[in-house]
Amino acid sequence: MTDEANPYFPVSVDNIVEGFQFIHENFGIKPSTIWSNDPFGYSNSVPYLFKKSGVSRTVINRIHHRLKQTLQSQQAVPFRWRQYFDPSGSDEILAHVLPYSHYDILNSCGPGPSDCCEFDFKRMTQWACPGPAPVNISKSNVAEKANTLLNQLEQMAEMYKAPVILMMHGDDFRFDMLQEWYQHHDNFLPLFDEINKGNRAEIRFGTFNDYFNELEKWHSENEKVEETRPPTLSGDFFPYMCALGDYWTGYFTTRPFFKRQGRLLHSLIRSADIMLSMLRGNLKQRKIDTKIGLLEAARRNLSLFQHHDAITGTSKVSVMDNYSELLHSSIISTKTVIEELGKGELDIYPRIHDGVEIQQLLDFQKNSQEKMIKIFNSLLFSTTDLHGIRVNHPELQLSIDGKMLETQLEPYFIKGKLEKDSFLLFFRATVPPMSMIKVKIVKGNSEETMKSAKIEAKGDWQLGEMWSISPSSSLSSELCLESPFLKTHHNPTSGSLQNVTLLSSKTTFTAEQTWHKYRDAAGGAYLMKLHTNPKEMVDFKWLKVSGPLRETIYQATDTVFQRTSVKNVEGPAGEELDISMSIDISKERNTELMTRIATNWEAPNTFTDSIGLQLLKRDFYKLPVQNNYYPMPTGAVLEKNGKRLSILSNVEHGARFMEHGTVEINIDRILNQDDGKGLGQGADAIPIDLKPVDMRFKLIFDENVRADNSHYSVHSSRAQQALQRVIYPPILLNSEKIPKMEDIEEIEENSKLAFPCDLQLLTVRPLSDNRQLLIFYRHATTCTDRGTDNCGAELKKSLFNLLLKLGARRVQRTDLSGVTAIGNVESVEHLPDFDLKTFDFLTLVLYR
Repeated sequence: MTDEANPYFPVSVDNIVEGFQFIHENFGIKPSTIWSNDPFGYSNSVPYLFKKSGVSRTVINRIHHRLKQTLQSQQAVPFRWRQYFDPSGSDEILAHVLPYSHYDILNSCGPGPSDCCEFDFKRMTQWACPGPAPVNISKSNVAEKANTLLNQLEQMAEMYKAPVILMMHGDDFRFDMLQEWYQHHDNFLPLFDEINKGNRAEIRFGTFNDYFNELEKWHSENEKVEETRPPTLSGDFFPYMCALGDYWTGYFTTRPFFKRQGRLLHSLIRSADIMLSMLRGNLKQRKIDTKIGLLEAARRNLSLFQHHDAITGTSKVSVMDNYSELLHSSIISTKTVIEELGKGELDIYPRIHDGVEIQQLLDFQKNSQEKMIKIFNSLLFSTTDLHGIRVNHPELQLSIDGKMLETQLEPYFIKGKLEKDSFLLFFRATVPPMSMIKVKIVKGNSEETMKSAKIEAKGDWQLGEMWSISPSSSLSSELCLESPFLKTHHNPTSGSLQNVTLLSSKTTFTAEQTWHKYRDAAGGAYLMKLHTNPKEMVDFKWLKVSGPLRETIYQATDTVFQRTSVKNVEGPAGEELDISMSIDISKERNTELMTRIATNWEAPNTFTDSIGLQLLKRDFYKLPVQNNYYPMPTGAVLEKNGKRLSILSNVEHGARFMEHGTVEINIDRILNQDDGKGLGQGADAIPIDLKPVDMRFKLIFDENVRADNSHYSVHSSRAQQALQRVIYPPILLNSEKIPKMEDIEEIEENSKLAFPCDLQLLTVRPLSDNRQLLIFYRHATTCTDRGTDNCGAELKKSLFNLLLKLGARRVQRTDLSGVTAIGNVESVEHLPDFDLKTFDFLTLVLYR
């Protein structure tokens, strides 16, 4: 079962589609109930995805222990789980929370573990009980044992409004031998017969559907009585505190390298799906089938990684290594699909399963006079941004359709170390939605178009002969980055960000970044346990690189290498602050690495996202650090007096909001002991298998944001687009090294697409029988003074043009799973007006 703290919702949707399609095709049925007993807390967005897939019931377990006690006292063990944005309850789901501290048999029949243990009949031959040992049920003891069971069930029934209760019976690694099936079956049947003879209860074996059917039937018959209706709850169940009082908040960040692998694979699968869908009309069926097979295997490996002991980083070292190998093999196979479809070699990818992503070197030293770079934009809106390629020649000319491009040459770093034989070459390009453009690169005099960056520095940087460091005036005065849109001020000692000014309005945002290490951390893979105050990191050296296209400050210590950039590009990308980090704390011991960004806002509204689908309000409580941490799968937001700071990331993190408008983000963590929550003892159980990891952030600054003090919020249009761009960066292909495939037509520019700005393309992926599944999601966005102008407002017209490009002749609207049809099959030529509200999905099965 999936984790619900760390995923990004398009991955969760693809996981649902893959599973529902498999079950439907192989068994002819569709799931109707979620069984999710073991994740460490629950998102309110995941059941919403299942509801949109036709599931209306769920069973959960691990929620905050004191909150579970409150639900018990309020007779809210079954409750209606409703979204904040759904006041009518049309998309609510009926939830049942297991009422006791665990899902084992000792906590199954009532509040008395020793009594419940008498009905764990496997313990007649294995293990022991805290009280009387179980015995076979016989005529001589059946009445006594039935009364014991009934007493427990009647006490549990006090937590329900309805006289219909659920008793789970099992545990991890149970019912794996035939003997145990007979032990339980043969001993429960006489108990059932004895109980059913009386008038205290009726009891039988059943399924979740049996339980929910009886529960809903009773509530339907008594719906006019207000006191009998299941209570309604909204919100999520984070953080999770177990019965021992431990807060399970470390896993939001644990092993970020593996989390980054999952996000990279998702981005590549999505791009490959889209490219294949756009080009499949020009491919032979045999090659289509091969590529679909590769993508199916990759998709299932990524779905496997969503498990609550995988993406969480809470498995043994050997198991995490196996996950990593599966993810990497899928990255390579998906890379192959992209390269064959795009006729080029992927520009950046990890070479080995435990390595970071490294850019390809475009080698111009071996008599190569000309190369071609292709850029594929998989998003529904056009992107104008800077693109960087790695080259080994300082004099190159770049052009698009014969028009020369302005370029900027910079040093190239890998893992914080300068590569002396190669450079980064940046250029500006606009790529229309779902389109590919070509950039021609030739050797030649480039004095008019190429500018080498100016460099200033504090500290020893060893840049070699190619780069000279200018005398720095910043050591005694201000240290700034500036573009036509933003100006940043930095600490002249450490190079750290202090504030950002929007030049169009002259508005300044305080955003002071600092780095901190919590030493002597006592947690493990699951738990964060901090007992000392953090030590601020001040030993940074910095390097400023300035040119006409972008200005950058690099900061470096022994564990952190950070790049902060402003860009000279029109549109949303030029109005954001771009931050990249390379992190390596593998030599630390029991350390939690944090970065903080402090505003000057007193008591702002603060939010983290719920799997990227919505923002949930997070408050600060005067409790230990770990108690205030929440999942930050994609972003954190602070807002006050109409100003908003959005921090968006391509890697999952944990985050907390502190007093006086500061957010603290857990970047990486190394723990040298087990925390007693499941990994066990021995070297294989200690989460010290850390790898260097790269991650990216985008900081978005909005003004005149409508005040919102409710329990949830949504991103601005600019922040929503920035989030998609940081998770789904453009695909860059070097077209020189892959043999041409004559039967593949290249992807062209799609100038006729002008989708609404709040629309996100989740996927267009293959189904069986030569069908495809197209899924859109419509975001709600908060109002600000600046929107986005790189999109349109023509859903029907753009959808029609896209369907033609995909070769679709007929479409069938379905629920989110793609299994249940909604309405009739429609021809593309007579496409209806699809009603697509905010927070909703448009799912179409395409027939060629």
